[in-house]
Amino acid sequence: MCDISAPKQRILIIFILIFYSAIAQVNLPPAFIPNSNNPQYRDNNFPNLYKPNDGRSFSGTTSYPPISSTPLPPYDEFSYNVNDPRNDYNQNFGQRPSDLSPNFVPKINNVSPNQFGRNEQRSFDDNFNTRNRVEGDIRGILQALDVQASQMCTNNVAAQWNFETNINQATQLEAINAQQIYSEFQHGVWELLNKVENVHKLDPQTYRQIRYYSVIGPSALPPEELDRYNRLINDMLAVYNTASICGYNDHFHCGLRLQPDLSKIMAKNRNWDELQYVWTEWRRNSGQKMKDTYEQMVKLSNQAAKLNNFTDTADYWSFPFESPALMLDLEDAWNEVKPLYELLLTYVRRRLREYYGPEKINRQAPLPAHILGNMWGQSWSNIFDITQPYPGQHFLDVTPEMIKQGYTPTDLFRLSEDFFVSMNMSVLPLDFWQGSVLQEPLDRIVLCQPSAWDFCNRRDFRIKMCTNVNMKDLITAHHEMAHIYYFILYKNQPKVFRDGANPAFHEAIGEAIGLSVGTPKHLQALGLVQKSIDRIAVDINFLYSMALDKVAFLPFAFVMDKWRYDVFKGDIQKEEYNCHWWLLSERYQGIKPPVLRSEIDFDPGSKYHVPANIPYLRYFASTILQFQIYRSLCIAAGQYSPNDPTRPLHECDIYRSKEAGRILTQIMEKGSSQPWRDVLFQTIGESRLDGRALREYFQPLEDWLRNENLRTGEFVGWLYDGDYCKQSIETAGLQVYGGFYNDSSQLRSTLTLWYFIYYSLLFSVYFFNL
Repeated sequence: MCDISAPKQRILIIFILIFYSAIAQVNLPPAFIPNSNNPQYRDNNFPNLYKPNDGRSFSGTTSYPPISSTPLPPYDEFSYNVNDPRNDYNQNFGQRPSDLSPNFVPKINNVSPNQFGRNEQRSFDDNFNTRNRVEGDIRGILQALDVQASQMCTNNVAAQWNFETNINQATQLEAINAQQIYSEFQHGVWELLNKVENVHKLDPQTYRQIRYYSVIGPSALPPEELDRYNRLINDMLAVYNTASICGYNDHFHCGLRLQPDLSKIMAKNRNWDELQYVWTEWRRNSGQKMKDTYEQMVKLSNQAAKLNNFTDTADYWSFPFESPALMLDLEDAWNEVKPLYELLLTYVRRRLREYYGPEKINRQAPLPAHILGNMWGQSWSNIFDITQPYPGQHFLDVTPEMIKQGYTPTDLFRLSEDFFVSMNMSVLPLDFWQGSVLQEPLDRIVLCQPSAWDFCNRRDFRIKMCTNVNMKDLITAHHEMAHIYYFILYKNQPKVFRDGANPAFHEAIGEAIGLSVGTPKHLQALGLVQKSIDRIAVDINFLYSMALDKVAFLPFAFVMDKWRYDVFKGDIQKEEYNCHWWLLSERYQGIKPPVLRSEIDFDPGSKYHVPANIPYLRYFASTILQFQIYRSLCIAAGQYSPNDPTRPLHECDIYRSKEAGRILTQIMEKGSSQPWRDVLFQTIGESRLDGRALREYFQPLEDWLRNENLRTGEFVGWLYDGDYCKQSIETAGLQVYGGFYNDSSQLRSTLTLWYFIYYSLLFSVYFFNL
């Protein structure tokens, strides 16, 4: 014990009293409190109640062995919007394109595609060499290849259809086998066409076909490397699909899965702490466990891209957009939309601050990510009820009238067929109605998400949808029918060009049709609305609900692949994965995590498309493009004039417009035979992604938001308010939890505390050395 004099004792006592008084003024976050339920570190030791053996569940009780190629996405991930192709259950962009790589799919007819396998004595190359190499006829090779590729695609799609419309062990094994065959076929094509010399001297169309056939993605990998690539993705998706957590208030109630449990909580629950718990636990049990595996997958993905003559996977994903600076093009489009997004975020932040309290949400800070109604904050539609501009002013829902008039699921598709026929397109063939599955069968398990199918034989087109009679499914039926007419109109193109002009076109056209179908004018034409609805409050509520989905989605979609492009290009290493994710999320989305993150975490992996290695930019591009196409169709139909406020874009209906049908036909019949910019310019006079059309659609809402934010004196936009991610929480010296840094006054108080402790220690050293 050191001897302290009486004066020094008095000084020390005064100092201690001041010190404890300072502590009493600071509200410590739960992370500082012993025995708190801190999900950042707490490991729930309770077994999951439901663990399928491979991470895939189709019925909730049945599970199947792993698939060697890219596995199935989780079934029905969004109970509140199961028709949205951007969501995690749907890999294939809403329609089934004629090439289903890297998905699985099969052999039906007597064609034996195994003869083209890599391990067969007689290869794909040999078959075509005997017929064409002697003549040097490249076009002959392409013609023969077109026939064989179409047949292979038919077999492939048929097996996937059989599986998805009758899920069982046998049909899945058929699909697995078919995908293996198709992958080997693709590899054979790739090996053959890579031997063609002087391709740049060929005519543009021939060169374009060869280039498209020569891009086969991961199938270019050697067999053992392809198996490893698929195994890595399977391993990550097994983690993703089996991830579950325990209940917030009942830690013995475990096995809560993303669908339906966690999605429902994030959508409907309004308890700040419970939402934060679910948000954090989902990431701890999904993304955090796959970071090392993801790094290995990135290396193999880049290796596959180089075998396809690209510099890396980012370059490979950009290929169908035919832009040397795709990210810059997309960022330009985003910057055109950003002023509207900032107004929307500002208004939403005020309404959430009023709901949760100013101690939780700062007037100028980014939005906490866990209170936006969605696990990833990609859509804010589920918080419409607590943020709507005009409570009680409900917009149109014709579901009761549809039921009253006795509509059936088939009627919804007859109406959608009539929509396209009214624009001078042909009626559907009888085979469509005989082959499609438009209602959920009672005798077998079906994968229910809506999808349209092209069987690659120029005659067989189908829709699979477990249709209910309601307004949402009425719009979805028209959306899926748009894919069918796209298939029909480009069916005469060579097989390699039977696709959208770029990966965004299919979805953009389907969504543009949906914009028209949902208008009061169209629903009145169908006899589902008896009188016109023209109230400003109803319009604003309607546009606001649309913006919560479409406008809020754009920066999320951009960040998804902006982050991955940085990873694939090597600009970001594993040690920076998570903090870079939150840097981009704050910069573009204006959101922040509810708890401090570190490089222990891997939050991008909590979104299905990341471990599945499925590109996401198509969804960003389609959201922009749908409004450009819709605006042009409305102008052509005489339904919209930019300078006429009495005819706003959001009220346009192109039904029965032959001129709008002519433009749609011209877009769709070209398939991908021309660069998408050329297709767009030839049909609507535009040649780039342009966010201004979206702004025109939402112009009444934008004006309202601007005036409302001015009225309440809100700060428009957001300001960075502190670090959201640290290299290591242990070395950061500060654990932020419980919405701790959402209020800047609390942050200042805590920083004051730490400074006080620091200087106290200095004082003590000095004091005892007196």
